[in-house]
Amino acid sequence: MNGNDKNKTRLIGVGPQALHQLRLLLENDLGDRAAGFLQEAGYAAGDNIYNSFAGWLRKEAGMDDPTELDVKFLPEMLSGFFESTGWGNVELEHVGDAAMIVSSSDWAESDPTAAVSFPSCHLSTGMLADFLTRLAGDTVAVMEVECRSRRDEHCAFLIGSPPTLQTAYEFLRAGKDYRLALGGAPAN
Repeated sequence: MNGNDKNKTRLIGVGPQALHQLRLLLENDLGDRAAGFLQEAGYAAGDNIYNSFAGWLRKEAGMDDPTELDVKFLPEMLSGFFESTGWGNVELEHVGDAAMIVSSSDWAESDPTAAVSFPSCHLSTGMLADFLTRLAGDTVAVMEVECRSRRDEHCAFLIGSPPTLQTAYEFLRAGKDYRLALGGAPAN
């Protein structure tokens, strides 16, 4: 294994406070453009997170290829991995036939003291998009629709194909419940 291969599975510990401060500084300097920069950094992390998940899955379940993971075990495995790496617990929920929601009541990037007016886990959105694209073997889009930084109960990341998420986004922009666009039940 050369040095570059080793870096594909190496994770470093950065506390949530560092992520919060980075977001705050970038938003102060760049305004709305900060989200795109953070999301791009998240995309760059996706390969490393995927390879770390592969190693974790090998140890936990004896599986060599994460793409062969049976979908019925996906919620348990994703929750175990993200919790063990410090990101937080996750739950998965299907929304209609074309999308899923990954939600967390303690997601590391969220800052419940921020009280922002929009979802702001931008780095996570990019990271999850790249990670889940690798896991699914097909392009996956991610959009945060609820955020603890916005004082929601949990962070919720909508997962689906780019056209599916575009439809959900259009519903959100029109002030409608995105779940209805996807054939799901409206939020309570």
